[in-house]
Amino acid sequence: MGFNKLFWGFIFLFDFRIGGIDILPDIIGYILFYQGLSILEEKNEYFGKAKKFAFPMIFLAIFDIYQPQINEIGDNPLGVVGILMGITSLILGIMMVYNICNGIANEARLTNNHQLESQANNRWHLYLINNIIIIAGIIIPMIIGVFFIVIIIFSLVTYVLMLGLMKTASHTLE
Repeated sequence: MGFNKLFWGFIFLFDFRIGGIDILPDIIGYILFYQGLSILEEKNEYFGKAKKFAFPMIFLAIFDIYQPQINEIGDNPLGVVGILMGITSLILGIMMVYNICNGIANEARLTNNHQLESQANNRWHLYLINNIIIIAGIIIPMIIGVFFIVIIIFSLVTYVLMLGLMKTASHTLE
C-alpha cells in the first residue's frame, strides 16, 4: 500500500499546465508521498528520513500550483525568490528520492532480490542526473534553451522508470 501511494505521488509530479495551472498539482503528490512513507517508515530508517523531506515539500508545492506563462526560456517571473524556492524544492526532492531508493534497495537486499536492489540504485542515479541538469538549467538558462527537447525526454523517461520501480517494489516488497 505504501509503494502504491509513492507511485501515485510520482504521477502527480508530472508537470502538465493549462493556462499556468498545474492540472496534476504537486501538492497532492507530496501528500501521497508523506502518507506512503508514513506506512513504510517502520520497514527501515530510509523511509522515515524520506518522510522528513516530503513534509516541507507539501508547503513548497503550494507555490507551484500556478505559474504565470514565461515569455522566454530562463525568464522567471518570481525573480530571485522563485529561483531559490525552485532550487530548494529540487534539493529536498533529491534527498527524498535518495532515501526512497535506498530504502527500496535495503529492503531488496534483505530479501536477496539483487535485481530490485540494482534497479533502485540505477533509478536513483538517473533521478540525480536529471535534477542536476535541471538545477544547471535554472542557474544557466541557456542550457535549457539548447537542450530543451533532450531534457524533457530524459525527465519523462526518468519519471516513468521511477513509476516502474514503485510498481516493482509494491509487487515484490509488500
